[in-house]
Amino acid sequence: MDVVLQPRSYTQIGEALPPVVVRLRTSDTEPEDALGDSTNLVAVATLIPGPNTTGSTDPAVLNTLLAGRRFDSIRPFSDDEADGHPFSIDMDDPLGVGYMYFDGLAIRQTGTYRIRITLIRIRGSSSDPPVAPNTGGASVQMVDSDPIVVQGSDSPSRLASYNVDGANGDDDDGGWLEVLRTIQERRRSRG
Repeated sequence: MDVVLQPRSYTQIGEALPPVVVRLRTSDTEPEDALGDSTNLVAVATLIPGPNTTGSTDPAVLNTLLAGRRFDSIRPFSDDEADGHPFSIDMDDPLGVGYMYFDGLAIRQTGTYRIRITLIRIRGSSSDPPVAPNTGGASVQMVDSDPIVVQGSDSPSRLASYNVDGANGDDDDGGWLEVLRTIQERRRSRG
């Protein structure tokens, strides 16, 4: 696997990153056979500490800091799907199987991070039932993005934008939206 379309190296807190695109290649089977097996795989985006980070390295904490579309299946290469995308030229590879597309990822805290894409096998073959939720899958491969430096923002709309789903606005944020609003109001009253 390799990251074909890297995230920006700098972003603002809570700001959606452009799509991150990862290509899956095979080295030991025919691409057609690997494409058939790709229905048994799922890709997951997670946040990991970047170089020289001073923030948390706890995966449970980092898991809460990444918002957006974090799961994808393997999408086969086809001209009609890739046409018009900036990554379509980079995908031409004789051993290419498909790609994963992570759109709208946003990081909720300042610091330096990387996005890790992990490929997980959810069943042995297409005829097998999916693994049970309590047993999970098996990590097959992973790749990390280039470092991303997340900077703070003075914009109240950006500070709170990641706390709710923009489509329906009803996600439970554990009370953080109210905390942020209180902080924003205090800042406004001071100045």
